[in-house]
Amino acid sequence: MTNQKILRTLILVCVILLKQVSSFSQDNNSKDQTYFSFELAGVGGLASLNFEHNVLDKEVLDIQMRYGLSYMPIDKNNGGGIIIPVLAHFLIGKGAHKLDLGAGQALTITTKGSLFILAPLSFGYRYQPTDKNYFLRAAYTPIVSYLLDFQWQNWAGLTYGYHFNRKK
Repeated sequence: MTNQKILRTLILVCVILLKQVSSFSQDNNSKDQTYFSFELAGVGGLASLNFEHNVLDKEVLDIQMRYGLSYMPIDKNNGGGIIIPVLAHFLIGKGAHKLDLGAGQALTITTKGSLFILAPLSFGYRYQPTDKNYFLRAAYTPIVSYLLDFQWQNWAGLTYGYHFNRKK
């Protein structure tokens, strides 16, 4: 895969993510919450930028979708990889302290033209004060390879997120 094709793919993914965020932010009739987050390590490799959006907002259970983008060097045979993780997060608990469980898929496109699909998981703790515009998450984030052979890669991540459209 040429660098030009990789750049086009990266731009397309960014446009899709930004379109999603802008459509989420324009919905004024729901309890919609959209976050921008930075995760150090975790499901995107060394670091990732993410958009998170509430799908369900109940008293004890919230469900969020998370879309990310990352780049990570892999090895000399594959070069580097653009990683696009998409996860559903289940937030369980009341108030600021929540159990954060997530599962999804991560597409990796390498600079040498390879394509990988992995299943990232997330088992963590989320601190999200109800009167502030930020959240913090610490999670065990194993990455599961399941297509050709089964592999479980132990990983962890720390996340800082910020509200885009919180109404006070």
